[in-house]
Amino acid sequence: MFARRSFLALPPSAKFVYVLLRNGRRMSRRDLIRQTFLPPRTVNYGLSRLKNLGLIREEVHEDDARERVYELVSVPM
Repeated sequence: MFARRSFLALPPSAKFVYVLLRNGRRMSRRDLIRQTFLPPRTVNYGLSRLKNLGLIREEVHEDDARERVYELVSVPM
């Protein structure tokens, strides 16, 4: 079970990525970097924190198997 406290303890970068994915869109890592203007390393860290909490799902991109697509799985609030 997800605890709201865990979400609130996330770094701002992870919350920013979450907000973008909350709009119901599936986005690649590259798209997230373009949208947020954050460094790739920061986006990767945010994605890993969200995945560890079970808030997002990672799938293979339909057009490019080297790319991953992320989408929201559960909503903490």
